[in-house]
Amino acid sequence: MNITPGVYPDFSETTLEALTLAMGRRLLQRQKNLTINVTGKDIMDLTLNEEDSVVNLDIDELEAYIEDGAIKIVDPFFGSFQPGIGSYPFDQTNLASALLHLVVHQHIAEFSPALNPEPAKKHCDFSIRPNVRGDGQYPLICTISLTDYPVIVDYTNGMTSAAKPYLLTP
Repeated sequence: MNITPGVYPDFSETTLEALTLAMGRRLLQRQKNLTINVTGKDIMDLTLNEEDSVVNLDIDELEAYIEDGAIKIVDPFFGSFQPGIGSYPFDQTNLASALLHLVVHQHIAEFSPALNPEPAKKHCDFSIRPNVRGDGQYPLICTISLTDYPVIVDYTNGMTSAAKPYLLTP
């Protein structure tokens, strides 16, 4: 699905699928950077299956709360992030929250026959549930999953992969 480039100033992707994957990869970079991730928190996995040209991304234990009727994610790694400059879902103020709301938006689009010409292609999922293990400061826990998320694997200059758009632009 085409989007306006720069709705999140830190990213130049031109499709929703590419922006979602780019944000997931950036969050993984932060998880691996022990200068940013000082507690060594391990909340996510990202795997590329070159043979099938798909990526799987799983994020668990994102603490959240509700503010003015909207779900807000607590940034687990506190890296710099320029807030979005668009309307929902491009209006979040931290990377983890932006990623969750992109996945929610994409998940909804996957159920629209006008946007998803292949109804069997549903790659995004999320859950929001009570935080029963926390200290009560943040009452919700969110998970994000991208399953068999289609990518294009390119071997031209070493191996790279980029998200393959599968949703139509409204």
